[in-house]
Amino acid sequence: MHLKAGKSFDFTQDAEDESTIPDLLEPVACAEHWIEQNARWIHVINVDAAHDEDASHNWPLIERICELPIYVQYGGGIRTMEDIDWAIRIGVSRVLINTAAVENPMMVAQAVAKYGSERFGLSINTDPEGEVMTHGWRMAGGQQAVTLGVQMYHLGITTAVHSRIQPDGSMIGGDLAVSKELAQLTGLTVIVGGEVRDMDDVVECYNHEGIGGVLIGKALHTGKIDLKRALRATSRKIAFETGLPQWKQEQQTLKGLIRYELSAQNLFNHLPENKILRTLDAGGGNGADSLRLAKMNHPVDLVDTSLSMLHDLQTTADQLGIGNTVTTHSFDIREIRKRFAADSFDLLLCHNVIQYSDDWEDLLLSMLEPLASGGVFSLITRNKHAVPYDAALEDYELDELPQLLQEPIGKSGVFDSDIIFFTVRFLTDWLDKHGFSTIADYGVFCLDNHHSFSAHLNDTATIKKLHILEKHLGAQSPYKETARYIQIIAKKL
Repeated sequence: MHLKAGKSFDFTQDAEDESTIPDLLEPVACAEHWIEQNARWIHVINVDAAHDEDASHNWPLIERICELPIYVQYGGGIRTMEDIDWAIRIGVSRVLINTAAVENPMMVAQAVAKYGSERFGLSINTDPEGEVMTHGWRMAGGQQAVTLGVQMYHLGITTAVHSRIQPDGSMIGGDLAVSKELAQLTGLTVIVGGEVRDMDDVVECYNHEGIGGVLIGKALHTGKIDLKRALRATSRKIAFETGLPQWKQEQQTLKGLIRYELSAQNLFNHLPENKILRTLDAGGGNGADSLRLAKMNHPVDLVDTSLSMLHDLQTTADQLGIGNTVTTHSFDIREIRKRFAADSFDLLLCHNVIQYSDDWEDLLLSMLEPLASGGVFSLITRNKHAVPYDAALEDYELDELPQLLQEPIGKSGVFDSDIIFFTVRFLTDWLDKHGFSTIADYGVFCLDNHHSFSAHLNDTATIKKLHILEKHLGAQSPYKETARYIQIIAKKL
């Protein structure tokens, strides 16, 4: 939110091109609106102060915003310790320093020593040549962004907000490249500013190490980005990054081992023999599904946003001696259609991915595009018909229990994230409309809560019986209809 003359407005590179945001003229009401949409942080810039103009009419507004239940990141005209003291006193969570970082680094060091590094961020606005702009983006500071970033990092600053000032006001492209370089060379966690136009821009930003966030303004006001959906997507990414230890532990349980074995056997029933299949594992995490294909000499490209998952995959592949057979890609599934040409793959895996995304259709359309005609698609996701069998009755009141039959959303058992439930009929109809023929469908874990799953991993006799029984139940109606997971094998026409 940019404040000028007591109002919020849309601000781009051209200082003469300023337009007030319709229906959100009053800044406090604007902030309250985004709090209702689950925002936890709000970015406030006092443009009048940044331009060294009278900004007194904005101060009461900033104080009122700081009284709201939200973290405030504030900048603009922070020149002296008195400015910093005032901002901290009224409740600003993170004070952004721009001009003073160039002109008075000693003051920055004093402020960090007094209040702690977490209360400050470096605001870096650069021109197209990478030179830092100061005094409200109107003067060149005579210093390169990386140089300033390194200096501030050594003074205790750990976060930077970077925007590239360019004539069209756009961000993606050169702006993100400079932000990435800034993060890599300085050690700062960089929040990307500029014009974030849609969720693709958000995704492009958070797929890079060292990028800790993005500023979204106009795209929220125009409705091009839904804040709740953007926050859910971000929280899910964090959940995957932090959930690797529990995920690996789950993979080594009896249920995990049998699940991977069953889904692999179901898939292998429909793969051509004696043919090398170039495989795309979309959202494949640490490769538990596709590593067995790589061990059979099928080249695998695995796409995932979780750097910790990809690192774990590469380590395992190297230990197995198949590191050259697996190629990892750190980008969002939405980017697959842009990164791979048509007819690139013979086999596509999408195992336990789409239930984590509100944009599951976009994910499927993107990953399906580079699959060759005649290529095989294996899809695994959670089964809506299994929800009542999985419910903890103590979590529901009597009048709520019938809703279990309609429940579209639940909680993941491993990651701290909501998931969406699907039915076989719904997904096979969707695939049919998008040029696929369903070859077979299976249920995986028909006996999800059966007492046999308490068997110890060295109880080989019980495990073998359980595996055989699950294999047959998962291939037959009516048993497969209530399995925990759906697996659909389809062919691209």
